[in-house]
Amino acid sequence: MAETVSSLEDLALTWTGRAVDISRIEAELGKLRYMMVGDRSPGDGFALRTSLMNMVVYSERQEDTDMAARVIEDLASYHPSRAMIVQARPEPEESRVDAELAAHCHISRSLEQSVCCEEILLKVAGPAATHLHSVIVPLLVPDLPVYLWWTDQLPTNTHLITELLAVADHLIVDSSRFEDQLEDLVRLSRLTAQETRTGLGDLTWRRLDPWRELFHQQANITEMRHHLQWMRSVEVRYATGGGPPKPAQAFLLLAWLAEELGWNTHTLSAHGAQRLTFRVEEGRQISAYVHSVKYPAVEPGSIVGVKIACQSETASALINVSRTGDPLHVTVRTEHRGGVMEDQVRLDPLELPVMMMAELDAPLRDNSYRDVLRTAVPIIMAIRA
Repeated sequence: MAETVSSLEDLALTWTGRAVDISRIEAELGKLRYMMVGDRSPGDGFALRTSLMNMVVYSERQEDTDMAARVIEDLASYHPSRAMIVQARPEPEESRVDAELAAHCHISRSLEQSVCCEEILLKVAGPAATHLHSVIVPLLVPDLPVYLWWTDQLPTNTHLITELLAVADHLIVDSSRFEDQLEDLVRLSRLTAQETRTGLGDLTWRRLDPWRELFHQQANITEMRHHLQWMRSVEVRYATGGGPPKPAQAFLLLAWLAEELGWNTHTLSAHGAQRLTFRVEEGRQISAYVHSVKYPAVEPGSIVGVKIACQSETASALINVSRTGDPLHVTVRTEHRGGVMEDQVRLDPLELPVMMMAELDAPLRDNSYRDVLRTAVPIIMAIRA
């Protein structure tokens, strides 16, 4: 066991075990909590676990394990948890579980009490890596919500993730990591369709928060709200890199617009892989154009611009939000009634801990992303037909 002390008020104790029995891990965590009171015996003081949730992280790569550990450390002050990072390696023939435990505590000045959160790193090899239910469930803190953060792409064999969904209250994915983003969004929707008790979140959806806020601001302007009812076309541009296209953000944003404005996605038609036509009330049609552009200053898949044209019998309007030469700013240009307004808005990229914080702050079974994903499916199916 290793012990590190950063100050009188902060303490971290760790324990490492190789080829351990799962039942031993809980006992060792208890010892770590009680050791936080220094040389006192358990009867002289106590360590208080203040976990508000269980956080289960699934990874297959060391870099994802390290990334998750950093994020959990950043979130500990705001969302203390029993965090369980499971690094799976199913290739070996023999099952084996190695464990690294850590208790991070804040000690009161009177040393009467230690307030702790816990981190468990499990390196699971062999057949046990494909049957994690029996590994994870005994280590969950009862009566606390369970968040499952799936850091990898969706597996071809969905048995494992389906098994874990049975104990999860909220699943968090990052569709930007999906190999075939549009196909895997459809698979994600189908995979979670029956798990209505499980909330669903996507870090790629969180990356769209600033863009959705910009359009909410426009929609809250009385004149713009009137024009949006008469939308005729929308163009969404996303950044391309050197590899395969990453259109998840663009199609999720289009699906969100369809959801917000009440478009019927079951009567749409596609014209190739980039153009669609929605048919709305009174025979009106809305054309959509989703395409990639070169913009190396941002991550591939990031939104570069959105242009909305509106036309009623008496007036027209245009909303054009586009990144400038400075990737941290967008130009918001509106044209209506012969006038033009232009503004520069700062658009900082959201860091991973910030997106995770937003996901954890949302209602446990928030259905907003699930609804948008459900709307996205017929759009994706149409362009892939």
